[in-house]
Amino acid sequence: MRCVYCDASVVGSRDAVTVEGGAPAHANCYKYKLVSQRVFRDIKLTDLTDSELNELHELVKSEVNSRSVVCDEIELF
Repeated sequence: MRCVYCDASVVGSRDAVTVEGGAPAHANCYKYKLVSQRVFRDIKLTDLTDSELNELHELVKSEVNSRSVVCDEIELF
């Protein structure tokens, strides 16, 4: 069995994964392919329109900010 991305053998490989309906691949090859295609969790970023990409950007910024714990109260001694 050969990797669908690099065509090297995946038999006995510790980082073998199954992709694209059952095809074998090396985990690093698969990750590289996702990064090069700009895919994150089945969202293909290159398919988004400019307005959709901007909306996603704002949503991500809002989520990151909401997870940052900031103390707004001032302690007086």
